[in-house]
Amino acid sequence: MLTVVGSGVALFLLGHRGGRFLFVRHFSRQVPMPPLSRRMLNRIVIAVSLFGIVGIALIALDRMVLSGVSNSAYAELLRCAPGLVDAISIERTPLLYGGYAMFSFGFVSVVLFLLKGEEITGWAAALAQLSIVSPAGYAVLYSGRMPLLFVLVLVAVTMLIRLAQGRPPLPRGHYLILKTVAVIGLFAIYSSGIWTSRQNFCIQMSPLITKLQQEQTQREVPPAVASGPPETSEKITATDLSKRIAEAGAAPPPEQKPSSADAILAMRLEAWNVKPRGYVASAIESGRLSAPGAMIGLSTYFYLTHGVRTIDIAWHARDKFTPKWGVYEIGVLSPLLRVFFPRNQQVEAMKAELRAALIYGFFPTVWAAAFIDFGFVGAIIYVLIWGVVAGWSAAGSKHSDLMTPSLLLAFVLASILLSVVQGPLGIANSALVLVSLVVTGFTLDFARLRSGSPEDAGELQVNSSAT
Repeated sequence: MLTVVGSGVALFLLGHRGGRFLFVRHFSRQVPMPPLSRRMLNRIVIAVSLFGIVGIALIALDRMVLSGVSNSAYAELLRCAPGLVDAISIERTPLLYGGYAMFSFGFVSVVLFLLKGEEITGWAAALAQLSIVSPAGYAVLYSGRMPLLFVLVLVAVTMLIRLAQGRPPLPRGHYLILKTVAVIGLFAIYSSGIWTSRQNFCIQMSPLITKLQQEQTQREVPPAVASGPPETSEKITATDLSKRIAEAGAAPPPEQKPSSADAILAMRLEAWNVKPRGYVASAIESGRLSAPGAMIGLSTYFYLTHGVRTIDIAWHARDKFTPKWGVYEIGVLSPLLRVFFPRNQQVEAMKAELRAALIYGFFPTVWAAAFIDFGFVGAIIYVLIWGVVAGWSAAGSKHSDLMTPSLLLAFVLASILLSVVQGPLGIANSALVLVSLVVTGFTLDFARLRSGSPEDAGELQVNSSAT
């Protein structure tokens, strides 16, 4: 495992060096571009912010109103048993796909505002700050924490970029220090609450989950093998699912129900083959450590550290994997394949391989994710490209005032900090965020190029040389 990680880091540093050389050699000597007017900057910020806000609103409308099922219950159910996603038929509208095409611009708007906050004013500044609803809404709709963690890490690395450029970590005004502290506090409260809520929901719904899994198994058994006709010949509809969730929630608990800690520890042991060390279990049993607090701490610890174990397992089972070409990391590809290419077996084959290797549902870190998605040679190229983008963007943010390098650098630094969990394309649909960052950066730099005449650019070059 140490060899795999060490080799990956060496490849990344090699790519970083090449990317830096590429920018210094071919980009830093280009004719300086005129500065982007504040008016144009504010217009682009407004457009990007509205894309993100409208996008998450469309996703929420589809999932909470048009899908026919309570989004919170559906999302929680799939968190408890992700394998049931293929057993439930949820009607989706084009609004969902339109929302996915736009919501990731909310992440970009937040980063852009922090980078250029001194020049962004009025409605543009207000909408850019309001864009935090995009990652927040995405986290709530899918009953997760990673989108919020991702945007907080983006905020942190953007502050570092500003410091490296000799500027204060946050733009002056707008009460940004107070707002940043408030967002971090709300994330801590939400993170704690969602673990408690999910644990209670999974315990309450365990009989229903078992029943649904049995029905799914019966549907998957060929008729010639099955002892009798399956109970359900089609997928569960949204209406039926809502009714059954409501019935399970209203059902009285068993007379001898184990404590929540015992139930959750049993679930961890069965699903992940892990259990707390003896001194932790003893502290819980004696009451010195509260069961809810212990469960949150243990879950968070396992959440952030089991990637090391996953690398080791994936390496020893490396002969069992075939390249997935992005389907493993890029979350949006799986539902698109299910909906528009139902005969494609890539998702099912991926699940089978992950289950056979005993890493289904685990975070792989960037190194295992690169191998599972692209194979051994593809993983080398993947990490090298990651390093090249890192070096190019770092050099660009230092030696130029282009916006694309700074936006890309924020993404790369965030992906490095979160690489212990996932690869750069697998963090809360970060592939969509990357595309949005590139589109926004190119738009800003192209607008600068169009805003000045060749004579103006030549004059800037003369002045720069004279200086």
